[in-house]
Amino acid sequence: MSADVPVVCICGPSAAGKTTFTADVADRLRQQGRTPLLMACDDYYRSGWKPDPRFGFDTIDAIDGEALSLDLAAARYRQLQRLRTYDMRERRVGCRTVSFPYDVILLEGAYGPQLLVGVVPLALLVYVDAWLPRRLLRRLKRDVIERKRTPQYVIRQMLAEMLPGERQFIHSLQDHADVVIRSPERDVTKVMARIG
Repeated sequence: MSADVPVVCICGPSAAGKTTFTADVADRLRQQGRTPLLMACDDYYRSGWKPDPRFGFDTIDAIDGEALSLDLAAARYRQLQRLRTYDMRERRVGCRTVSFPYDVILLEGAYGPQLLVGVVPLALLVYVDAWLPRRLLRRLKRDVIERKRTPQYVIRQMLAEMLPGERQFIHSLQDHADVVIRSPERDVTKVMARIG
């Protein structure tokens, strides 16, 4: 067994379907007898971080890049015992135990991959995109239901912080992507073929 676990990074703008797509890839890998470790860049938001005056939390500066890099390095060499978690509602850092062997890492996130491209060996960089109105509706629904934010707060945050943050930090990741996904339900086979 090789010491270096391959890393498949799934990135893209907010509410494009990255988490759902990652779960689909993970399920398909399990059907092939593989064991994926799922890591989310959202779990590396800084504890106690004050939002950026221009981008709020929609910036790579909100991510604890050192913690992400250290955990990913440990995971690549099967030395990771505890995986960081972040409660978006309470904005609190925690952790969970990694208690199973894995043979591929699926790292998903909007902010965080920018810190890894060209620094960490990625077996595959996947950029998931979706039509903007669909993303805005998904984000509104998710943040109101799961994160208990008001619709007014979510709309203001999307227009004032999310979209400018995406233009500044996320869209350029598409230029580095090995695969660009516009229809996650249909295009998952492209990614599975590249993972092998």
